[in-house]
Amino acid sequence: MTGQDLLVVEDLRVSVMPSGRRRADGQEIVHGIDLAVHAGETIGVVGESGSGKSVTMLALLRLLDDPLALTGGRVMFQGRDLASLDENELRQLRGRDIAMVYQDPMTSLNPLMRVGDQVREVMLVHGVDRTEAQERTLELFRRVGIPDPERTSRAYPHEFSGGMRQRIVIAMALALGPALLIADEPTTALDVTIQQQILALVADLKDELGMTTIWVTHDLGVVARLVDRVIVMYGGTIVEDAPVDRLFAAPQHPYTRRLLASLPNPTDDDRPPLAQIPGRPPLPGEIVVGCPFRDRCLEARDVCFTTPPLIQRGESKAACWVPPEEWTS
Repeated sequence: MTGQDLLVVEDLRVSVMPSGRRRADGQEIVHGIDLAVHAGETIGVVGESGSGKSVTMLALLRLLDDPLALTGGRVMFQGRDLASLDENELRQLRGRDIAMVYQDPMTSLNPLMRVGDQVREVMLVHGVDRTEAQERTLELFRRVGIPDPERTSRAYPHEFSGGMRQRIVIAMALALGPALLIADEPTTALDVTIQQQILALVADLKDELGMTTIWVTHDLGVVARLVDRVIVMYGGTIVEDAPVDRLFAAPQHPYTRRLLASLPNPTDDDRPPLAQIPGRPPLPGEIVVGCPFRDRCLEARDVCFTTPPLIQRGESKAACWVPPEEWTS
């Protein structure tokens, strides 16, 4: 952990536990994640559905529900190991120092509470005076673009559109000025126009407040214009870690290359069939020998039956034994 590292994750493991919850009997679904996030950095975490993106983010904050459990590793945030804190200590940290925005704002809001009360509650439980919390709530609504905050703060979630509900959730996340914001696919349920508004809002607020941001998404277009560095996950592991420009210009893992090849080219008038990745990703808990991408990889060799570490390749790191100069396709 360096002086610039806000968050350092070491050998993080998550398992599906049986009812008896004996650690040795669990099925591991996230396999030894190592990650360092610098203060002020914006990280993108990408990968197919089921790759372990959201589960990893929930594990950082110890928000896993049964039968999932954090079964190994350290999560160092501002010098404290979140994996070893008790629940009371975690409650003091969640919302104040680390906040999370989820992909479905309707399930993030209490349908029986006025939205202003929900934003105020975040501050009240952390000791903010009620009068100050009220003033700050109205200011947050203005900041995230919700019109007429005095009136709309008294409304209920069902009275807002999906985009406005997501703005309210973002206001809740920003209420106490967290050092780290985790956004877990917050635009998935929104139409394209609203997506662009939310992306621009988060980017502006990040610059204004100096937050460190982890953006979880399956949309590589979002990643290309929003983040500094990209973490590519596959089968519960990190397969590539690279600066965003380097990742798009020279991917170092065959999976990343195939993901990029599957993107449509809007300037191509011929519209050829999109490239596809054959086969299927490993199921959560499925035992895989060696590289998890081996069965779908056109570059697989005998050495791929041994699990590769993240290997430094220039500015990038890739969990692949075969360097790009030896790829045949």
